Amino acid sequence: MTTKNFQYRYRKPRNAPEERGGKPPVYRRILENEHAMIIERDVAIRMRDGITLYADVFRPADEHPVPPIIAWTPYGKHVPFDPRRFLNAGVKVGDTSEYTAFEAPDPVFWVPSGYSVIVIDIRGTWYSEGVAHYLAPEEAQDFYDAIEWAGTQPWSTGKVGLSGVSYLAQMQWRVAELNPPHLAAINPWEGWTDTYRETATHGGIPDTHFWPTLWNRWGAARGQIEDLEAETKEHPLYDDFWRSKAADFSKIKTPAFVVASWTDQGLHTRGTFEGFKHIASKQKYLLAHGQKKWAHYYVAENMRRLRDF
Repeated sequence: MTTKNFQYRYRKPRNAPEERGGKPPVYRRILENEHAMIIERDVAIRMRDGITLYADVFRPADEHPVPPIIAWTPYGKHVPFDPRRFLNAGVKVGDTSEYTAFEAPDPVFWVPSGYSVIVIDIRGTWYSEGVAHYLAPEEAQDFYDAIEWAGTQPWSTGKVGLSGVSYLAQMQWRVAELNPPHLAAINPWEGWTDTYRETATHGGIPDTHFWPTLWNRWGAARGQIEDLEAETKEHPLYDDFWRSKAADFSKIKTPAFVVASWTDQGLHTRGTFEGFKHIASKQKYLLAHGQKKWAHYYVAENMRRLRDF
């Protein structure tokens, strides 16, 4: 992981959590009988520096140990993937359940299949404590701690998997560099690996459409967050700042089921293929397609493929 020798910039968030449907964390344990799930809302996970992140946990009602799958998100663990809200996503009504967080695995598929699903709000977003650093070494350390927490719970087998689309894929590359002892497999489903080359600029041309608006969607928070807008202006060329937001493929040894598409060429295509080609994992598999990333992720056949992996 790159040593930081630059200064982060910070700003106030564009939105408070309440303005985007968030509610202050209150731990709840619910028995959901239809799918034989225990649902734990707002589970507190302690990081190495004492900061608390909040997670929702979905696991089998009989409480026998199962492998956890973590979804690591800035979009809000409470924000459902409702196909009616995302009409251009290609996801059909019925492909996701009411418990599916945006771009995250669907607990209604995974829990009956013998897994648990853990959806975590990253540091500094929503009600998780601290200051958000996006796609940064500090965030990868948090992800490491969350994996180790999940791997040592009494309801866990100790083999932790990661899954998710876009941002939820991008941070899989970063934490896999650190090789947490309980990390058993990753599933980066279309996630860039080099923020400068694949998002902030394309072929050296600054992105004036998507990148300047994207971080506002990451930024619902109570305190300050990383000011990516100011930092992008301060670092117009590739330097240590951008290097700290790019994956080091040589350090990634975890078994990987990588999914790339030809349809997301302005965002995830290059980085996902580069990740598959260059990671040091001895067990790595590539699925490439020409559909929309969200639609492809929730197709039953593909979920079964991922389960088999």
